[in-house]
Amino acid sequence: MELENIIYPGFNKTLSELNALSKVKKKSCEIVDLTEIEWVRDVLRHRVEEIGSYDIKFRKPTKEEIQTVSKIVGADIDMDELKNNFHKNKRIIGITSGKGGVGKSTITSLLGIAFDELGKKVGIMDSDIWGYSVPKILGAKFPPIPFNERIFPSRINNLNVISMDYFVKQDEAVIWRGPMLHKAIEQFLFEVLWHDIAILLIDMPPGTGDVSISLSQFLKYFENIVVTTPQTNATIVAERSGIMSKKVNASIIGVIENMSYMESEGNKIYPFGKDGGKELSKKLDVPFIGEIPLLEDITVSSEGSNLFAFKESSEFQNILSIANEILKFQPKKKPIDLKIN
Repeated sequence: MELENIIYPGFNKTLSELNALSKVKKKSCEIVDLTEIEWVRDVLRHRVEEIGSYDIKFRKPTKEEIQTVSKIVGADIDMDELKNNFHKNKRIIGITSGKGGVGKSTITSLLGIAFDELGKKVGIMDSDIWGYSVPKILGAKFPPIPFNERIFPSRINNLNVISMDYFVKQDEAVIWRGPMLHKAIEQFLFEVLWHDIAILLIDMPPGTGDVSISLSQFLKYFENIVVTTPQTNATIVAERSGIMSKKVNASIIGVIENMSYMESEGNKIYPFGKDGGKELSKKLDVPFIGEIPLLEDITVSSEGSNLFAFKESSEFQNILSIANEILKFQPKKKPIDLKIN
């Protein structure tokens, strides 16, 4: 690899594409310091060292360089223009449920991995402000990178991730009410650089509260997938979530049933009941997309902050099949072309 082809952390562009490499000599080079973040410098140093022994200097960018890079990465788009065109060229899919503990964050992460395997550029927005867990599940440990009043999401393999996890200490609780939640969702949607993705998955908090309402106000149009477990307690509450989707500008793709069964010696065991997801899909008059069994492999890989390891399991084919079914779905509603003031 040549120095010009080194990827700048967070920007997903090479040093050459960003015009961030200058004064290259046999033993030295100069890199434009676009972030002023020490861990980003450390990553760049390491990547340079893998190529050869160079004396590396970092230089503060000029205003003109900031403007040029902003245009390259899409950070120069006017906010009103961004809001009015946010839904274009991407599918926005909320993963919702009526209650917590049904595996919604895990399914969001699994679908992100599956869509990536199917060749789609994916973003995951962890909008569960109180119960954020997506970064841990995926092992997305590197924090987002601020740049010119915008934010590059964290990146793990090919997935782009944003979450409250990156902005609070581990031993702190997020004690927010409506207005602050509303503002956080707005920033996650419009200040984060999502411009080059094909699918934005939004891990929704359980229920039909402030975050769900905010999303319906910010987005002209989005789709929802309802996640439930088979037991009646989960499906009854999940139905309310589906009903809310129909009351706002969202189209329900269908229902995914999680923790459907366990297998023991070739036999299926149904610890949480049977066919609850199918019954829910009938009540909501939407497709039943698929069922995911209770699998130790998923638990072990997500608890180990490496859900990507589950791709090696034969059961991952089921996740790919579900993702393919979602891609086949044609939205029932068309985006309403309204202006956001």
